[in-house]
Amino acid sequence: MYVMFNAGSAPLITALINESMKNISEEFPTDGVKSALISLIPPPSNTSLACLRVRFFLLLNQDARMRRRLCESKIAWYIPTLCPFKACNLYDQLRTTLIPNWIKDETVDILAFEEKLRDEYLVA
Repeated sequence: MYVMFNAGSAPLITALINESMKNISEEFPTDGVKSALISLIPPPSNTSLACLRVRFFLLLNQDARMRRRLCESKIAWYIPTLCPFKACNLYDQLRTTLIPNWIKDETVDILAFEEKLRDEYLVA
């Protein structure tokens, strides 16, 4: 919830993106995966929060280690862990509905996709 709704979460999201990219590259150590991950590296500055959030959730869709971590341990001392049931529902929606529909519909921009992520989290 903090990642999705807090305006000051850019450093945390960037750190999570970097950790998730590392997890994915270790789990799938191929040149194709590594080159695809390079395009998701957050630029050093001037990246919108919406763009960072979308990158994080795209990576989260593939990163089983990060999905478990978010439910089992705190990512920061001031952020509670996710409810495993809520997380499972959100992860299922990411994989089956949210990301596939976003990829298919080029009229949905990053801000609209971010809003769909928030809505799905709230109803998960």
